[in-house]
Amino acid sequence: MLSSDEREEAKERRDAEIEFIKSAYSPEEAYILNGDIIRILQLPVDNSNDNDVVKVELRLQMPEEYPVHEDAVLNIKGHLKSSPSNPQYIRKAALTAIPQLVEKCQATAVEVAECGEAVWSVLNSAEEFESEWKDILEEYATNTTKPTHIESSSNSNNALTLGRRIIYSHHIIANSKRRALKDLASQYKLGGYSKIGWPGVILIEGKESNCQLFTDEIKRWRWQQIQVRGEEQKNIPNGEELESHRQLPLQFEEIGEDGMSILAGKCRESGLERLYLQCMKINDHRTLDSDEVDVEEESSYATLVHVDHMNDSKRYCKWLKKTCDTQGCTLLIRQCRNNTDNPNERPTIYVIILGERDCVKSVMKQWRTSNVDVDDGSRRSCLERMMTVVEEGEIKTHIKQTCDENELECTFEEFEKLLSSINSDWTLVVRRSDDKKSIKRAWIWVHHIANR
Repeated sequence: MLSSDEREEAKERRDAEIEFIKSAYSPEEAYILNGDIIRILQLPVDNSNDNDVVKVELRLQMPEEYPVHEDAVLNIKGHLKSSPSNPQYIRKAALTAIPQLVEKCQATAVEVAECGEAVWSVLNSAEEFESEWKDILEEYATNTTKPTHIESSSNSNNALTLGRRIIYSHHIIANSKRRALKDLASQYKLGGYSKIGWPGVILIEGKESNCQLFTDEIKRWRWQQIQVRGEEQKNIPNGEELESHRQLPLQFEEIGEDGMSILAGKCRESGLERLYLQCMKINDHRTLDSDEVDVEEESSYATLVHVDHMNDSKRYCKWLKKTCDTQGCTLLIRQCRNNTDNPNERPTIYVIILGERDCVKSVMKQWRTSNVDVDDGSRRSCLERMMTVVEEGEIKTHIKQTCDENELECTFEEFEKLLSSINSDWTLVVRRSDDKKSIKRAWIWVHHIANR
């Protein structure tokens, strides 16, 4: 039961999200109906007529306790508004896709409920559904045009084929997804490994047709990123058992978040090192006389933000961490002081977010539109109005492994060392500022440089 203050706060925060919808979308794209947010999605059908689209109405219902209480979750509904009448499979594909869309959006609402406002995250998930829609539509189009009575040559041939796949994922964290991977691998009698954390890697081995079925199915799940980066097929001679040619465990085993080197070792022991190198985009030019490899560098993105203050630092940091985890980003928060032993010195707060460009941008957009802190006087939830993006740009992904996310307090010199591991240009700016012997003047100087 909400108190009067909580009820008023909840209404203010819901109204703020409604105002965001009105400013971000045209009336044809989204509108408010009886307090519910209605978003009209237009899913392309790749017809010659560009005006042919599937229109889906997505309804977001906000409970009275939302977003003050963590257990008050948006209720998501969806239905088909219109679809092209020809070809007929488009409507069937849409009716199949809508429950998956609703399920995906509802999962997002539950996932970010602890952080507070969830409308933007849910709508972002809905926008990302287009790639999954294309897969569903393609599957229906293929099944419609495929002959139904012609037996393929593979069905008349009893030869077995052993298959392997190595699949790269942005991350594997959710317990539900980890259980689903194990269950699905067991269902298709596939062995191998799942390395969880950032990044996630899935390595499977078994009957080729089952490997393909497994891959097709998990691609329909909700992922930040997923890609098959390597595969192998091996024909089994007549009279021999497929099991005798396996090189991975018969069971599907999970490897911990810090287990990338363990996975590499298991691949090497099994004679499958080439698959691992393909997955990690390592160009293998080794010969018998050389142990050197060339690593294909993979770009990432980082944003350096100055935050004037955090009135409720525990809540603020919790929100940042949860939001960054949801987007698969690394979060670094540093409170810089000249002397960390002096608690009376007001710190200068910097936040660094690292990850894929779109993911970092997504975190920043949610940050600007969510109530992340409280007012100093009334202690009511409020938006962040005093943060400044100091620097942003491309970096190298290996930086993530050198950053300690647990150390909050640091000196200005320690912060400079951290920045040097991310972008040397940022470090030069800080070094100039440090020469002025003033943390406050340091930020003003950095801010000036960033906005010249």
